[in-house]
Amino acid sequence: MATAAATQSQPVRVVLRVRPHLPSEANSAEAPCVGLLGSHPGGDVTVQLKDQYTSRNECYKLDAFFGQESRVCEIFDQEVSAAIPGIFEGTNATVFAYGATGSGKTYTMQGTEDLPGLIPLAVSTVLALCTGTWCSVEISYYEVYMERCYDLLEPKAREIMVLDDKDGNLQLKGLAWVPVRSLEEFHEIYSIGVQRRKVAHTGLNDVSSRSHAVLSIRIITDVVKGKLNLIDLAGNEDNRRTCNEGIRLQESAKINQSLFALSNVISALNKKEPRIPYRESKLTRILQDSLGGNSRAVMIACLNPVEYQEVVHTVSLAARSRHVTNHMSSASKQETPKDKVDMEAKLRAWLESKGKTKSIQRMDGLLSPNAIKTPLSMSHKKQSASVRVSGRGKAMDQDGGKIKKVLFDSAARIPAENFHREGTQDIVNTTKKVVLPSLTPCKEDKTGSSLRKALSPISSNMDPQKQRTADDSNCLMLLEPRTPMGSCNIVGKVTGATPLDKFIALGSNLKESLIQQYLDFLNVANKEELQKLKGIGERRAEYILELREDSPRPFKSLSDLGNIGLSSKQIQDILCKTATGIFK
Repeated sequence: MATAAATQSQPVRVVLRVRPHLPSEANSAEAPCVGLLGSHPGGDVTVQLKDQYTSRNECYKLDAFFGQESRVCEIFDQEVSAAIPGIFEGTNATVFAYGATGSGKTYTMQGTEDLPGLIPLAVSTVLALCTGTWCSVEISYYEVYMERCYDLLEPKAREIMVLDDKDGNLQLKGLAWVPVRSLEEFHEIYSIGVQRRKVAHTGLNDVSSRSHAVLSIRIITDVVKGKLNLIDLAGNEDNRRTCNEGIRLQESAKINQSLFALSNVISALNKKEPRIPYRESKLTRILQDSLGGNSRAVMIACLNPVEYQEVVHTVSLAARSRHVTNHMSSASKQETPKDKVDMEAKLRAWLESKGKTKSIQRMDGLLSPNAIKTPLSMSHKKQSASVRVSGRGKAMDQDGGKIKKVLFDSAARIPAENFHREGTQDIVNTTKKVVLPSLTPCKEDKTGSSLRKALSPISSNMDPQKQRTADDSNCLMLLEPRTPMGSCNIVGKVTGATPLDKFIALGSNLKESLIQQYLDFLNVANKEELQKLKGIGERRAEYILELREDSPRPFKSLSDLGNIGLSSKQIQDILCKTATGIFK
């Protein structure tokens, strides 16, 4: 088993690329508004932004600078190629091009047939490294258009669901992964996806990208799986210059909104804020691993040499991105930490910070060595030397009849010799344990599960004798260990429990039963029944059915609900609404 390596921190690497003048700009006498001011021994560079129409100029410190005479292959050799070997060791890497519309982002990523961009150069390198090994390569290509994700390798436009798994990692449900064995095969597949990407004519660009495009290259070995994301972001647009109208204006608004969300994320990361707004847009959700996540990230800021205001906006955001730190692990396979977390101490510290003294006292009883490990622990009460079983508790039902209540407390784990006392009603020879009401009734229990009995409405037309029988089976009972015949023998009733303790115990058992019934329902219900649950729509219902094809019981605990994209807060809200609806 591979040992877990120490996690290392690495900031986002930011480089600038100034595109050459376009043919329409060739006759312009304007000098580029950005230039290299100087280099530093550590490899950093200082660039100067200067507006020729005013005296305004600004300087920024970045990682590298590639001027108009530089080629894309130089950027790949110096910046991108170093990130590729790591994906064979299980780490992730992301390269994304950022800039205003018409600044050369798509050219930087795609290139031309004679001058390939970063995407074909990266695929070629990955395939070359896989030659003669057991590694396999798969690619996916999708776009974020109008805040929706679409698979570009599928013949029909199919929306992709962006979900988080139980570990918080991004999952794209419905995304197709296509195996690639040669560069020719890649070009054939990739060209189809490029043709399906949304582009349109605007006032500043004849072929303007209207979506953010992501090409993912996945490396699969026997042990690890690494991924390289190559992202071509759509450019922010000034609609006063692009003259966008109608659908073009709507696209531009969504693009600018997502890029504004990106700037908010970078700002929050720089300020080390406790909450990072990754969920403000689909774009920031996708870049979550690349900004403050577990990927090695390279940001290529593409610049238009003649638009000073656009250059200032792009470079200022790029400079802030340098301070964002990603946390990567170079281990090929991480193992489960061997150090146990003291959850009791963490819980106690949280309760103390909230001033919950009563909860701390209850926890002391719950976790004491002599306490019974059930939701109702009476170990904070003084235990007597012997357990005396009191008479039956009296309660009146609707018809005035008396029903019995059998209670239990922490005395269930008092050693057997303490039961051999004069005056006890029953003698117990072995240590007993408390068995909570189960979803599966004992053989003698003919009334059904505890949850259905507890939550079913009480009928005033029920025969009093039958009513008493049903109520008896719902009581909390102190049970002997089950015999081979599965009999449920009542040992006796235990004194010392207050009415509040009894109520808390009953509520805890109802909660556990409700949770288990909810999980059982998700494991067996059909699509129509699933859609009737709060929080489970058509897509989640379909995803649940797919999970059940792989495993007959995919939901064994509440944490498994994270597999369908439900956060802990959403799960809590759904269960609260379900419980509330029962009593309506």
